[in-house]
Amino acid sequence: MYAVIRHGGHQYRVSVGDKLFVDRLGADVGASVRLEDVLLLGGDSDGVRAGTGELAKAVVTAKVVAHRRGRKLRVMTYKAKKRHRRTLGYRSQLTELEIEDISASGAAAAPARQRAAARPTKAAVETAADPAETAGDGVAESPAVAEAEQPPAKAAARPRRAATKKTPASGEQGEKTDGA
Repeated sequence: MYAVIRHGGHQYRVSVGDKLFVDRLGADVGASVRLEDVLLLGGDSDGVRAGTGELAKAVVTAKVVAHRRGRKLRVMTYKAKKRHRRTLGYRSQLTELEIEDISASGAAAAPARQRAAARPTKAAVETAADPAETAGDGVAESPAVAEAEQPPAKAAARPRRAATKKTPASGEQGEKTDGA
């Protein structure tokens, strides 16, 4: 059985026993981690399964083998005729994982899904609202629900520079007039 998972902006095709390098995770060496963003399952008797509805409970379990650093990259910038030369180095922080299990129906839902399910809905707040708190429209919202439903604030627009008229500087000729 194999699975295609998404982690850290990358997609990986994994099967049980595979070793894989991903971006650094906060888990300790020897700990077990769950990779729950499964995109595709295949290689079993059911054939290939894909789609969010069928794979909502699919989980890939992996063990943290080690924390490593990627190979060193050297980046050089150069600007001709400007005496500008700059060398930069970079090493990515990686975690080595060993795939232990691929499960089509995980034992528990994803933590993100659990948090979304635990969040109070507007209907639940309406039924639990105190009649004294209800406003004229008959709907009372808790501050958490009201805050969650508001769109994020937009960044303040940068003020535009006022248009200026060019005037002749002192010592320059302005408009010519007759008579002097």
